[in-house]
Amino acid sequence: MKYVVILAMFGAAAFAADEPKKALTKKEVGKMMKDVHKGAKSPHVNVDAELKKDEPDWDVIAKGAKSFNEMSAAFARVDLGYSSPAKYNAAAKALTKAAGDKDKKAATEAVAAMNKSCSSCHSYGGAGGALK
Repeated sequence: MKYVVILAMFGAAAFAADEPKKALTKKEVGKMMKDVHKGAKSPHVNVDAELKKDEPDWDVIAKGAKSFNEMSAAFARVDLGYSSPAKYNAAAKALTKAAGDKDKKAATEAVAAMNKSCSSCHSYGGAGGALK
């Protein structure tokens, strides 16, 4: 009986993992974008600050990269309708790899690419509108 319960729990967990995530609104994505990129304690500001140091804290950069990848996942759950977040997504993945490799040059390039990707969406009035 004990094994049946364990198998049932495992099966339910596997089934739940396959459920599609609910779609997001542009407003929800805009709020998430603001949380990740704006403010003195945002992941974007923290990662930028670390990359200016001679010896960056790679845990801070990895945590920021996780936030950027969560942002990438959110893009897949909203109809942007005017632009592709592919460059942002690629930069977020590159930052994750660079953080794992503790490669400051690659991390700096990934953040620069991510920053550059912003205009490909926001120039068209994206989720947060025009960049300010």
